Amino acid sequence: MFLVNGMKATLRKYNRNDTNNAYDDQDIQEVTIRCCPYDISQGIAFGLYTVPEAKGYYQVKRDLDVREGDQIVFIGRNTDPSFEGQIHTVLNVQDNWLFNRVENKIIAVK
Repeated sequence: MFLVNGMKATLRKYNRNDTNNAYDDQDIQEVTIRCCPYDISQGIAFGLYTVPEAKGYYQVKRDLDVREGDQIVFIGRNTDPSFEGQIHTVLNVQDNWLFNRVENKIIAVK
């Protein structure tokens, strides 16, 4: 459940093919997503744990396949043109539960 309009970004998924167990830096899938900034002070009140080295937190949809080590590249933003093209690495992924269902995911980025 998103209450605000999200920012467009490209999610770079690394190593999603299970053909071999070795790390393959050429195995990259890119997906366009929407994510919105998350105020972590609300997260602390609801029992989420913070990550000490995180630079920010973002909220994404519940059905998005995001894992630690993936990258998020933002695609332009009307209010701040210097924000475009910034690359963030996902440090931690946590689920937000509401009424026995995962409602969305909170990702900590660096």
